[in-house]
Amino acid sequence: MITGKRIISYSNAATDYVSLTEAKQHLRVTSTSDDTYISNLIMMAVDACSQYLGYSVRKASVQYGFDNLVGQPAIMNPVNGTEQPIGNLLRIPGRVLSLTNVQYVDDNNTAQAFTDYIVSPQPLGSYGRTLFITDAPSSTTDDTTKYLVSVTEGFEPPSATGVDASDIMPQSIKFAALLLVGQYYDNRQAINGNFTAMDFGLHYLLDPYKANYFI
Repeated sequence: MITGKRIISYSNAATDYVSLTEAKQHLRVTSTSDDTYISNLIMMAVDACSQYLGYSVRKASVQYGFDNLVGQPAIMNPVNGTEQPIGNLLRIPGRVLSLTNVQYVDDNNTAQAFTDYIVSPQPLGSYGRTLFITDAPSSTTDDTTKYLVSVTEGFEPPSATGVDASDIMPQSIKFAALLLVGQYYDNRQAINGNFTAMDFGLHYLLDPYKANYFI
């Protein structure tokens, strides 16, 4: 089970994904007096989309903590003698661009590099990773977090070049963020009138990219 997750650093600003110019065009704003306020709304909207999706939309260095391995040890294939991973695994949710490193916490509460694992192929692209542990450490800490997995997750910004097109943030997520910017720009209190949710709104735009659709 995951014991925690922390974002170590972001590679890009929120306005690299939804620019101030795009937000002002969406809001039909032409003056510059609200530029700082709108930029803050962009950051809020991108973060809100991230919370809903279950991973950082912005490309980020992220560390996950786990309390234990799941399943049973790997078994040997009787035909060719190769290891056949069936258990002792860690599942990393989110949209993983790359895996940085895997560590375990020893009985001295020191993080140690760990290399005895197999990364499962991802038939559905970059959503999630499964690590099959081929030789688990003989002893780990008594504390809750025993394994640490560092990844790069999220999307590349629309301006990125030389990357796979599937790694660039989809337009649907950008438009969902713009809808949020518009909502909070027009409604600056915690309450509003008798409004109803827009058909084919945020959920329709974001649900296809939620992490739990792919893990």
